[in-house]
Amino acid sequence: MRLGPLARIVDHVLADKLLRGFGALGMGELAVRVSRIATTIVLARFLSAAELGIAATALACFELVRVLANNGIGQMVVRAPEERLAAMCNTAWRLSWVVCVAMAAIQIAAGVIIAHSAGRPELLGMIVALAGVYAFMPWAMVHSWLLQRQYRMGRLSAVNAAQVCTDNVLTAGLAVAGLGAWAIVLPKLLTAPIWTIGMRRGVRWQYDRSAGCVPIKEIAGFAAPILASEMLVAVRFNIDKILVGAILGIEALGVYYFAFSAGYGLSLVLTSALSAAAFPHLADHRLSGRELLGRFDRALLKLALPITVLIGLQSLAVFVYVPLLFGQKWEPMTAIVAVLCLSAATKAWHDLSAQLLRAAGLPGYELIASALFTIVLLGSFSVGLTQGLLVGVAMLSITTISMQLTFTAWARRVVVRRLAVMTADGGTAADGFAAGRV
Repeated sequence: MRLGPLARIVDHVLADKLLRGFGALGMGELAVRVSRIATTIVLARFLSAAELGIAATALACFELVRVLANNGIGQMVVRAPEERLAAMCNTAWRLSWVVCVAMAAIQIAAGVIIAHSAGRPELLGMIVALAGVYAFMPWAMVHSWLLQRQYRMGRLSAVNAAQVCTDNVLTAGLAVAGLGAWAIVLPKLLTAPIWTIGMRRGVRWQYDRSAGCVPIKEIAGFAAPILASEMLVAVRFNIDKILVGAILGIEALGVYYFAFSAGYGLSLVLTSALSAAAFPHLADHRLSGRELLGRFDRALLKLALPITVLIGLQSLAVFVYVPLLFGQKWEPMTAIVAVLCLSAATKAWHDLSAQLLRAAGLPGYELIASALFTIVLLGSFSVGLTQGLLVGVAMLSITTISMQLTFTAWARRVVVRRLAVMTADGGTAADGFAAGRV
């Protein structure tokens, strides 16, 4: 029986591992963003720009500290050969507790400094409350990494969606109840157990003393550049809010926070799903170097390019949906929302290229590029903000797009050159890339 066009598309998607993973994660992210848009509508009507600014400050501190959890240890679990998996999980379990305790301590200390310097005592309570999230994380971090290794993206997506959608519903309810900035902060702590329980039930794992542990030095060599890169990404995604508040004031920060929530949503749905699906797909230790590059090239065409087109269309739709959904008081901000949305047009290319470097065992190159990107991006944004929020966002968008496209071309070239060197030394492509893997 001949299949119709729609049936053929569905059959193709189901047959493609990367598209299946992306679809599962994308559906979860879409549910999250729909609930977040509904929450943003409520926040726009019940909270002032100043209250949004206070909440944004607390969340920026939380996100900057939480990036320490994205330290490359989980990716080592995903990439580990079967014979070393048990030892790698044992080490990852121990390190996850160390990391989470350190994050809680750092965040509380940062809260004291931020609350004092901002002259906002209420910020300390919010930041300390958010530190409570770290008490739930280490119980299930190894389980989440094993789910990634098994490419069970549906389970990962369902758990994350359940947590964040519950968070958004609680936020909207507390905002209507009049809790102000606390309405955004408190649900992060209340919903943390959902993630822990969901991940632990998703896969069985217990610490195996007989398997031993992996030397810390071995983990540090791979994980340190990834942690540094993730910290720079967190700086770019959170220091921008601090810059807006410092240069233009707390109300401008509230406007920027609204613009980010209203305009960046679709891009984060798509690029977050792509990054999460791409690394396990690219990091299969059985791949040769040429097979790795082939998977990367196909992912660019199948996913990164269509995502860019969709985000471009969203930036045009902003002028219609912002006043319609969020109210007429936000209509003057539509240009800021549109330009900020456009800045994410090439994020999929950047994220996919970063996963390529990690899968090839070359995270140090990502770190070099990320450091340069951070310096140039924040510098141009700061200069633009002196001329107003719209100019600052425009500078942010132009710089981001140009540097992300450059990074994509450069990252692929680095991997191709590494492949050529390895094969020239007499080994196969598979041997060469295996040397860069744990």
